Amino acid sequence: MKNKSSFVLAGIVMCAFIPVFSGSLRAASLRDVVINEIAWMGTAASTYDEWIELYNTTGDTITLTNWTLSSADGTPSITLSGSIAPYGYFLLERSDDNTVSDISADQIYTGALGDAGEDFSLKDSSDTVIDRVNCSGGWFAGSGAAKITMERINPVIDGSTTTNWANNDEVTTSGPGR
Repeated sequence: MKNKSSFVLAGIVMCAFIPVFSGSLRAASLRDVVINEIAWMGTAASTYDEWIELYNTTGDTITLTNWTLSSADGTPSITLSGSIAPYGYFLLERSDDNTVSDISADQIYTGALGDAGEDFSLKDSSDTVIDRVNCSGGWFAGSGAAKITMERINPVIDGSTTTNWANNDEVTTSGPGR
């Protein structure tokens, strides 16, 4: 919707259209953004080459500024910034942007992932849990020896459900999880 505003400049009536937001803003809901893939073991090049991928399950761009992705043991603890496109991915790489060679990281983080598992919570800027992956008893999938990541099967199913995770099928369409 636009509001019409008129003003006079040097005897000429000027009209301007000023956009007015008429939609509604909504808070993020459970599983609007999910933890989609975790390279907890690093890569063949380096065990430090860990990465985490988030996925936006909605048709809206979601601003991640001041969201957090943190492990129950405190490491890693990541304050997110930026946004994630509708049905898009957000790549977090540990320490530098050299881990996934064909995709630029959306954000760099510090703090190693535990090889024995992690209990992750993804919270919005209001501290509401949007997604959780509780692998505190051990990673649900992936392989440290073969360097195979753990990927989510269905984003609408609870991330702490063991059967909702599998080894990455090693088919890459445009980088991790795409």
